[in-house]
Amino acid sequence: MLKNALYIVPTPIGNMSDITFRAVEVLKAATLIAAEDTRHTKILLDNLVIQNKKLLSCHDHNEESRAEIIENEIKNNNGIVALVSDAGTPLISDPGYRVVSILVKKGIDVIPLPGPCAAITALSASGLSTDKFSFKGFLPVKEKELREKIEALKNVDETTVFYESPRRILTTLKLMQEIIPNRDLVLAREISKTFETFYREKASNMKDLIASNENNQKGEFVLMVGKDESEESLLNDKVKECLNTLAEFVPTKLLCAQIANITDCNKNELYQYILDIKNK
Repeated sequence: MLKNALYIVPTPIGNMSDITFRAVEVLKAATLIAAEDTRHTKILLDNLVIQNKKLLSCHDHNEESRAEIIENEIKNNNGIVALVSDAGTPLISDPGYRVVSILVKKGIDVIPLPGPCAAITALSASGLSTDKFSFKGFLPVKEKELREKIEALKNVDETTVFYESPRRILTTLKLMQEIIPNRDLVLAREISKTFETFYREKASNMKDLIASNENNQKGEFVLMVGKDESEESLLNDKVKECLNTLAEFVPTKLLCAQIANITDCNKNELYQYILDIKNK
């Protein structure tokens, strides 16, 4: 028997078979289902042959008032409440944060169920580094803020995951082409749906690839930016001071070899710096 609590219930992001047995169990047992869009959730329930459920709309504009209703259902009616969004895991770029925050502070049990999430599903098949990553939700709409967000990706040492809409995808890719052209991008389209597609390209080429076919621009996107893998320069001020002092007296190749051995600096970078000194 399920305990009286608020259950966070992930729902399919595409393929209806993605729903878990446990999610179905909670939806069947729920005395109240708090849904981002009750019409959308009704379709899901009909598909699962779950009938006669009390549905409560719960979205960005009414979460505070809905939290009180959910609290009352759990506390006073010994209820089981399922929180669902239109697709995927609630709260992940979907409503639910305020409800959960309020109920946690009031001592209500909140029980999360594992399940579908477009960001994690796409990342797992991206081929990009997964040992460290960040999820940033939807990118800004205004170009100035979007540009600033992309500029901030320079020198980031982790994979960054975004959601993006089809009407803005080309604008976003154009700015990435301009600002971070050498970064690896993976664009996942229509995850878990019939036309699921992964595009893997450098930022310098991705915009042209997506623009080449109108079908490439349709659907829902997860945009993943690989970490900055440019080699960090070890040519610091102390090394430069040493090179400035010795370049006149020690043969260039010998000096490069000795400094590289001591500091792990790149020999080519050392050689170029010494040539610059001599040219000056």
